[in-house]
Amino acid sequence: MTEQTSAATEATELERSRRYLRPVEALHLSDDAHLVHLAAYQWEPRLKEWVTGTALCGDSVEQGPLPEGTVVTCSGCAGWRPRYERMLSPGYNPEDDDPEVLRRRAEAAENLLKQYVDLAAVTHRYPIMGGHDCLGENHSCSGCALAKQAQEHLEQYR
Repeated sequence: MTEQTSAATEATELERSRRYLRPVEALHLSDDAHLVHLAAYQWEPRLKEWVTGTALCGDSVEQGPLPEGTVVTCSGCAGWRPRYERMLSPGYNPEDDDPEVLRRRAEAAENLLKQYVDLAAVTHRYPIMGGHDCLGENHSCSGCALAKQAQEHLEQYR
């Protein structure tokens, strides 16, 4: 089976509404023609075929993917790979990579944990509000154990 036939067979099994990362050859005119890059591979309805774009590192590449599993040798593309894999995965939410959104989420989580720790401290100070229970491991107080874990988590991420 030729390389083009293999790529065509693989392409028929892909969802046309999605983009995929595929290894691609460097442009033969390039100084780094020996490198294997990564590029987005997507269905182009106007051409009615699958096409590859520019390499993730920004270099120009030959059209068409190399066989799946070909080792990527471009360090620039390899550096961008984790982010693009996240971005191209089904269900990706752009807010997941927004530092401001992530900071607000972390602050909200930290505030909730602080409230829990404070509530646990009040509960143990005033047994009439619940006091200690013995539902935890080895008949220890599960509230105390959870409060300790929450406090350790807060200290770890300060």
